[in-house]
Amino acid sequence: MAPMDKLKTHLLARICWLTFGGVMAATRIVDGIKQSSTGMTVTGIGWLLLGILWFLSPLIIGKKKADMALQQRQAAIGSDGLRNKLLFTAAGCVIVGMVLRYGFGN
Repeated sequence: MAPMDKLKTHLLARICWLTFGGVMAATRIVDGIKQSSTGMTVTGIGWLLLGILWFLSPLIIGKKKADMALQQRQAAIGSDGLRNKLLFTAAGCVIVGMVLRYGFGN
């Protein structure tokens, strides 16, 4: 299946997950800039990366578990390596941001 065809599959779910990650990121980044909080800004960057990841590989809700995994695999855009790097970078940003905020008060 061509990448543009894959983009059209589950488009509403992709847009919803990207919007969720974007809203979470925007609130964290804006608050981080207002409060001069490096930790909150880094957490916001992590949420933005999660939104992009969820756009590339949307979580499909409402299907049988066996069907859900197969559909999610078929709907994924990009290589597994790209999505894994996004996942680990996003998780790292969120964790580092939380440690900075709650551990060091920054």
